[in-house]
Amino acid sequence: MSTIETTVSMLETMPEEAQKKVLLFTQELFTAERPANPFMPKSKEKILSELDESEKQIAEGKCQEASAAIMELKKQHGFV
Repeated sequence: MSTIETTVSMLETMPEEAQKKVLLFTQELFTAERPANPFMPKSKEKILSELDESEKQIAEGKCQEASAAIMELKKQHGFV
């Protein structure tokens, strides 16, 4: 299934109120004078620092299997 097909499928299963919120948010993104960019540039040092922290958390067992994390997110947002 393509990304678009998956996205449409998720939207179709969402409650109507949640669909309205997605629509309003999307409209705001396209009509804003200066669209918000959630991905601000990071320095090389910041990226390496975050990677180092991630590796420490993994070594300490403070991590979760990706499939379990995805299922948790799906449940939180009403997709399952």
